[in-house]
Amino acid sequence: MLLLAAGLFAGAITGMAFAFNGGNEATDANYDADVDINHEEETSCDAGAPKEPDIMTEDDEMSADYDIPVISEYFSVTGTIESIEKVDGMIRVTIEDEHGNPAVLVLSENTVFPFSEEFEVGDVVTGWYLTNAPMILIWPAEYNIAVLAAGAPEDGNIKVDRFSAMENNEDGLMLSLDGTFAFRIDDNTKMILANGDDFTAGDIEGRRIIVIYDVSTRSIPEIVTASKLIVLYEDIVTLPIEVDVDVDIAD
Repeated sequence: MLLLAAGLFAGAITGMAFAFNGGNEATDANYDADVDINHEEETSCDAGAPKEPDIMTEDDEMSADYDIPVISEYFSVTGTIESIEKVDGMIRVTIEDEHGNPAVLVLSENTVFPFSEEFEVGDVVTGWYLTNAPMILIWPAEYNIAVLAAGAPEDGNIKVDRFSAMENNEDGLMLSLDGTFAFRIDDNTKMILANGDDFTAGDIEGRRIIVIYDVSTRSIPEIVTASKLIVLYEDIVTLPIEVDVDVDIAD
């Protein structure tokens, strides 16, 4: 009796193992059918034949690079001021955007005002915040504003981003990180630091800049002649070891 029971138990275990493996095989078959539904040359292969691994060619690598979007160093939010309050040394400006959604712009002593530091309820303002800045997941959304445009004149357009020299051009164009905007400077372009001092370091390559301009071209990238550049302070400035330049750091 003991031998018979042991045999029956072993048979049951074998049956369970077969059912488990069979389930995997059925699942794999269904998965292959779903994946290969648009690839007739692969579905025509023998079911048990191993598939060749995908090999990325140099052209594929180039295409993959172009598929990766590059975003601006700053995002912006625009709205009409609903309320203003001062809390713990910060100014909290509650706005309502064009879709009726509320947001809170948090201003600090480091916020830069390209036009005016004066604003009131009913004014339309735009604030820029760092793309990679941490955000608290609350409602309404709160943004730590690096740049606030209040009291802007009609011809006072702004672009905020990190800029570098545009390749293969003889016009001295500086291209934004997101690739949508480029500016040139001329004898009338005023260049200052965020604290209002004249910018004397000379090289603006790779820096975060507020570009103020009046008109632009209808092109990609959009091209302007800057009337004013405000060079923003960096939290951390990383330079190659062999480069010896003066770097302006906020106190």
